[in-house]
Amino acid sequence: MEYLMIDEEKVDISDKDKTLVDTIRRCKKSITAPCYKTMRKFGTCNSCLVEIDGEKKLACGNSPEPNQCITLNRNDLTQERKKKVVAFKKHVEMMEKYM
Repeated sequence: MEYLMIDEEKVDISDKDKTLVDTIRRCKKSITAPCYKTMRKFGTCNSCLVEIDGEKKLACGNSPEPNQCITLNRNDLTQERKKKVVAFKKHVEMMEKYM
């Protein structure tokens, strides 16, 4: 079985996991990804920011790979995700006015 690490915890990679959002949620960890629910109807929210092998990336745009080291729960990442959720919510509210 192949695995990756999320916050120093070993997590098996499933064939059903298309993105890291899927992997993170499957192992019962919390990650915000409102645009993932709406199939990006209003664009991308960029709120699923994680650190992959030391580089900040979006979990929705990256597939799980063996031996990756994912940092999810770190204060700077959490704060940045919160800001992105607020900005996306405002964007959605504006877009809904034109629908």
